Amino acid sequence: MRICQLINLLGALFLISCSTTPKVEEKHDERQISARWLRIPLRFALRDKNEDYLTHPFFDIDPAFRKEGRSLNFFVTTPEDAAYKYNLDIYSGRLYKEHEYCPLDDIWDLHKGDLDRPNFTQGIVPRIYDQNGNPQKIIIFGGKNITEKFKYEPTNYDTAKIVGSVILESCQSYPCDTKTKWKGMQVLVAVNARDQEQPSVNSLDELKSKVDWSYAKSILVNQEGVHQIGRRFYPAFRISRELNSEDTIKYFEQNSSQAKFGELLKWREECFKLYDSIWDKTEKIRGEKSGQQEKFLKFFKDFYSKEYNQFYSCQKLVRPANINEDPRRMWFFVYLQAFANLEKANYFYSCYQKSWSYNPKVDDGHYLNNQTKELERCRPRDFEKMFDQAINGLALLKNQSNKNYRFIEYDTQHGGSHQKIYSWIADEGKAHACKNKSPLTKEQFDIFPQDVQWLGFKPDSAEELIK
Repeated sequence: MRICQLINLLGALFLISCSTTPKVEEKHDERQISARWLRIPLRFALRDKNEDYLTHPFFDIDPAFRKEGRSLNFFVTTPEDAAYKYNLDIYSGRLYKEHEYCPLDDIWDLHKGDLDRPNFTQGIVPRIYDQNGNPQKIIIFGGKNITEKFKYEPTNYDTAKIVGSVILESCQSYPCDTKTKWKGMQVLVAVNARDQEQPSVNSLDELKSKVDWSYAKSILVNQEGVHQIGRRFYPAFRISRELNSEDTIKYFEQNSSQAKFGELLKWREECFKLYDSIWDKTEKIRGEKSGQQEKFLKFFKDFYSKEYNQFYSCQKLVRPANINEDPRRMWFFVYLQAFANLEKANYFYSCYQKSWSYNPKVDDGHYLNNQTKELERCRPRDFEKMFDQAINGLALLKNQSNKNYRFIEYDTQHGGSHQKIYSWIADEGKAHACKNKSPLTKEQFDIFPQDVQWLGFKPDSAEELIK
């Protein structure tokens, strides 16, 4: 498989290496996941109650793609007929609850009758990114009696045989009236390779004759939600194409990227060095007897101009701190991440106005307001307000139709995975038009822990505190 692309998520840190025959790791009879990615210093990662290393299903499993047999490995994120939909937080390697399934009508009115729970298993192909830089999604039919029991912390993987795919398009913000507003991604369609009940299924057409394909497609375009304008609902997802197995493999090879484990390890070490450097410099400033605010502002301006893009790439995948080891370090980086998430969501901070404002794009590479210039206008005593304000800014995104964020400590909500996440989770902010709930009712999540505050740097004098 020749996949030769720069993964957008990882920025300019490294290029994914190419190989015509990916090396397959030794398979275990139990298909158990062995901890490798999170075998790292304690200051960067949580461990289990026995102090053993945690597994990370996305990085610890080899995809083992075989073009000839159209097979590859996957791990389950949401099983068939599940009551709740779960997703993987790559940052922590843990599953978290996205939403509850409920009876609803097909927004496109193509499937007659209620839609409720999925008639397929949903999973992720390890170490493979789709054309948008997101983990490669796959839906699997069959194998219900041979796959491991679903766990909130995946411990096993399995193998799928690809029979086709669909191009699932999403529209982030309403109205979805132009072609450019729809962005596509490939969702692989497969059967469990070890399922002896479906040995003859080798194509999408053969699969359609054995499953309720109309229902499955309707689940795909409805389960992530719809746009809600007042009391009316509008489509946010659609299937634009169905691909047979041959076209699926071509599309997959041309548009997906495989992250090689060796390259990932090199990149991870660079991230660890960056995190330690940031923390050491800021801790040194906190130890100064005077000028802490001024020195921190100077540090941040230098950081923003030289290391900010690398930090944004690193913080999406690698944890900078372990709350059990150093809570103060972790919350410092959480606020730094809040700034990065909001700024990358097309917002900028004005020290003059002491608030975040929308920053429209002038063209592909430039914004109307230059954050670097805005930082130059900041006074030391006003600058740090932007971190607390970043939390408020992310909260304002909550009720908008575009992407927003919420911070999860433990996923302990009703139906949650009860996993330790400690991560900013991206949420598309779509509504779910459930028949058993008010059309205006949305499941609410706290944006950020109420008992956590930004730990500021000391002003030079009592006069500065008054100001």
